[in-house]
Amino acid sequence: MEAAYYYESKSKPEVEKLLEDDFFKRLGPTDREAKLLGNKRESGFYLYVKAASEDKFTEAVKKIADSRIELVKLTGEEEQMVFDAIHKEEDEAAEGMGAIFG
Repeated sequence: MEAAYYYESKSKPEVEKLLEDDFFKRLGPTDREAKLLGNKRESGFYLYVKAASEDKFTEAVKKIADSRIELVKLTGEEEQMVFDAIHKEEDEAAEGMGAIFG
């Protein structure tokens, strides 16, 4: 299960504080500058959250909602664009490790 959120630069310190929570450290969410993912947004960040179990995913979504940080849950094309970009990064990293240890 996965979700993507968008947040403005002004919320970056609050998001970083949220991600310092042990729960999120174990979950390993990813945040990226929006402009680096090659879409229409020129500022802000994307937060990508992925969990193997529904319980962990539900807990992550609840913690994000309870934080009251101005995070916008993405849907549709923009959400898919974030998923595709993160998956591509993960695949490239795995290929690189395979080349090193292959």
